[in-house]
Amino acid sequence: MDKKNVVIGLACILAAFGLMFYQSSQRVEPVPVDPVEQTVVEESETTVTEEAPQSGLGALDDSVSTQSEAEDASADSVSESVFSPVTEQEAKKIEKIEEEPATIRSLSNDFISVDFTTRGGAIKQVHFLKTKQGGPDTFVFNSGAALPSLGLSFRGPESELSYKGTYEIVEAETTATKIVFERKMGGGIAVRRSYEISPAGDSEEDAYLIRHETEFINHADQPLESSTGVYVNLGTVYSLGNDKRGDFLNFGYFNGEDTEFIGRKVFEGSGGILGIGAREARPKVQETVSNLYWGVVKNQYFAFVATVGEGMKSNGFFTTETHLTPAELASDTDTVDAVRASLAFPISRIDAGESKSIELEFYTGPKEFKRLSKLGDHQEEVMQFGFFGFFSKILMFFLYGIHSVIPSWGWSIVVMTIIIKVCFWPLTAKAAASQKRMRKIQEPLKEIREKFKDNPQKMQKETMRLFRENKVNPAAGCLPIFIQMPIFFGLFWMLRTASELRYAPFLWINDLSQPDTVAYIFDFPINILPLIMGVTMFFQMRMTPAMASGDATQQKIMKFLPFIFLIFLYNFSSGLVVYWTVQNLLTILQQYITNKRDDVANEPVVIPGNKKKKKRISAKK
Repeated sequence: MDKKNVVIGLACILAAFGLMFYQSSQRVEPVPVDPVEQTVVEESETTVTEEAPQSGLGALDDSVSTQSEAEDASADSVSESVFSPVTEQEAKKIEKIEEEPATIRSLSNDFISVDFTTRGGAIKQVHFLKTKQGGPDTFVFNSGAALPSLGLSFRGPESELSYKGTYEIVEAETTATKIVFERKMGGGIAVRRSYEISPAGDSEEDAYLIRHETEFINHADQPLESSTGVYVNLGTVYSLGNDKRGDFLNFGYFNGEDTEFIGRKVFEGSGGILGIGAREARPKVQETVSNLYWGVVKNQYFAFVATVGEGMKSNGFFTTETHLTPAELASDTDTVDAVRASLAFPISRIDAGESKSIELEFYTGPKEFKRLSKLGDHQEEVMQFGFFGFFSKILMFFLYGIHSVIPSWGWSIVVMTIIIKVCFWPLTAKAAASQKRMRKIQEPLKEIREKFKDNPQKMQKETMRLFRENKVNPAAGCLPIFIQMPIFFGLFWMLRTASELRYAPFLWINDLSQPDTVAYIFDFPINILPLIMGVTMFFQMRMTPAMASGDATQQKIMKFLPFIFLIFLYNFSSGLVVYWTVQNLLTILQQYITNKRDDVANEPVVIPGNKKKKKRISAKK
């Protein structure tokens, strides 16, 4: 019976690890996407693209008609022009527009510096000033991207030219924390775009928040009707950190009830396991959502969340995977995977003399649970804590509380581990006592197996009676590990996505969010902390009574566990390995104290069916 329990327990551990690592996908070669998704166009580069016929606002887009011509045209003539593709003459005008240099204007506070561009009247990129140990970060949002963040497209989600239409800065309304763009289109339509960041040192509002409004004004004497609406590009974000499989590089949204995330497993498809769970690749995903509250593009440590305000509501999205080269990123790294997405907004009709607007709160900052929770509408779900999210959230608040007293994140994890161990001490002590009792009943257990070797059912019944009479749990050897599994996996997801640990030093570790690699041997990383963890777990297993007196199968399994955990944890974040190493040391201390106590050693062994004659058998020390 004890063999079965231990084997089942080990299977549960392996299944849990499998669930943690397997994301319903196998890596396949990326499916080629349209050139517009793969090519970054510099500010001075010219591009000629033939657009499909459009209606409504798409007709008024001056990416395919110059502003001077649009002002001379009547509303009727403009409406007629939208059903025509880009002509050769218009293409030359596009080239002229693209050759004009864009004006870059920056707004900044203590935490972010935002570069705005007249090419799209939107955000070119965002720099982070405090996320690398209190200093400027090497990661730059939307760096190397072809399209500006929060850029508008009137010709569908993939029209690069439309996203990059030329705007003018309204200097009279631009301040140190606010910038306003304006663009006059055909048919008497004007577009005004304003952005405002929190002032430096403002404690009332999140410093990473950008408030944005786009207003469509109909100055014509007749209504504007459109069946296409507009798309707002959230931006392009590339993979970062130790997220080699791209588990956290994705687009997500909240529809008022559920959060959904679309990433590599959708874009690249999956071969499944033996064909089970196989799916075709979808390099582009475009869907309608009846009520989209917010959308996000994110990687392992940063999130860029656009929350829809009181104006027009979003009714869908478009997202795709792309790739950024070292030249595009202006770095010496390899080509990296990236994701971009756009939100759809319907503009069915704007009456003469009226206007409609899109209002967004755009969070551009680190994935900090506390900050995201304050934004409302379940934006903390951006953390993607997974199945054990309940434990992750509790542990996150717990860790924040400790860190408010202890400034080091490493020591905060150590203190949290000690507190968790103290809370579980009575339960693990009971399990250790059960293991000691298991050692004492080995002789009568052997007699039962010998006596009923030809009657398995009777052997099982008598074995269970022996366990019950002597308060023995046959799975006690694995119980200390099992009871920590929810905590372990909760910590796994919490520490894996917590940007607070990024660049946080501890002892010889430079970054708690990364493995503590100290050297390489033939390109193989030498990580010290997982090796220490493996040694502590080996001694922990050696000290358990089951290792000294359990059956051969159980002993082999217990000996093998340290190697399993070493393999799984070798390339994990150092913060998680710090937790597991400290709890191993505390378990060794607890087992030492338990082994020294004589309370169980002095208990007599109860032989089933012979309770009046209790046999005293001392446990071997």
